[in-house]
Amino acid sequence: MVKFYLSSSLVLIFNMVIPFSGRSILAQDWNKFEGLFIQDTTQKVKDTSNCAFKNISTLSYYPDTLPGWFFSPPVLYQGAAGLGISDPDMPMEKAREQAYLRAKSMALLNYNARVQYYRDIYSSANEVGRYTNLRQRFDTYFKISSLATVSNAMFEVVDTHFTRYNEYVVLLSYNPGNHSDDSLYKLTSVGSAFLVEATFDDVVDEQAEYELLCNATFGEDSAASSHFLFREKGKRFLTSSFMNNAEVGYPMFPYSYVSPQDSARQHPFISYSGLWSSYLRQLVNYLTLNAQQSSIKLKSMDDQYSTKLTNLSREIASFRASLNINGIKFANDTLKLDLQLNEVESNF
Repeated sequence: MVKFYLSSSLVLIFNMVIPFSGRSILAQDWNKFEGLFIQDTTQKVKDTSNCAFKNISTLSYYPDTLPGWFFSPPVLYQGAAGLGISDPDMPMEKAREQAYLRAKSMALLNYNARVQYYRDIYSSANEVGRYTNLRQRFDTYFKISSLATVSNAMFEVVDTHFTRYNEYVVLLSYNPGNHSDDSLYKLTSVGSAFLVEATFDDVVDEQAEYELLCNATFGEDSAASSHFLFREKGKRFLTSSFMNNAEVGYPMFPYSYVSPQDSARQHPFISYSGLWSSYLRQLVNYLTLNAQQSSIKLKSMDDQYSTKLTNLSREIASFRASLNINGIKFANDTLKLDLQLNEVESNF
């Protein structure tokens, strides 16, 4: 993990400048002041082996300002949009390749996807003397997948952005009606979540796993793939990323981002594993919660013993759907999505 500390002298200078900041800004050009601020809060990376960064030459305390279209995607009247973000600290060409594949896969899911969901609910009451020990466990599995034969002509770049952390951000539009002479290839996208919540009296234990697998097959011997996994338990988390079966490594770091609409007093959004991990986690988690509001088929089974009652009920949903992401915002140290899951056809 990379850590930076401000020296006591720098803290003293910073505290002395604050009371006179208004007079200083009036005395010099604002752009020059901003340039000096960025320069003073930027550290050159001379030894990448110590900090684990390989492709970033400078590390800045200044947050990256994401473009407005990231927070307010344009409305498309045909097809669907897809947002792709590469992992941090990648060479630009590799980052671009990863972001484009993720954006194509997301556009495919947004346009037409199969949603599968089940939730097992276990509950038991064990009588011990005059007391009853209550236990509950909720196991939730969610999967959203899509498969289509596509060509590059079906995808069009809406806009791109390259963050100061070497993250390539791209917004693509997808219109399967755009036919051309381009060679066709198969594109597969699978997102999933597995959530476990266990309670024993007033004690709650939670853990989750979020995953996205993207795969483009151009021929028998040609393919491109991206696999990202995010696991969390309490406040601990672990990420794993692979591009074309090669592991993508990047350091834990307070990657910070702001919106161009944020006020000067608003704190930046910080993700210690990069922007994509936060976006994917929130997206799949929101989809899982939305699936619970869809067509649900219930099954139940009860087993009763002399001193113990065990109950198992299962919620099941399976349907085809489209997905609209109407907006993104940073609020309360969280990336929040304005999400709409449109059920098209139930499989029940």
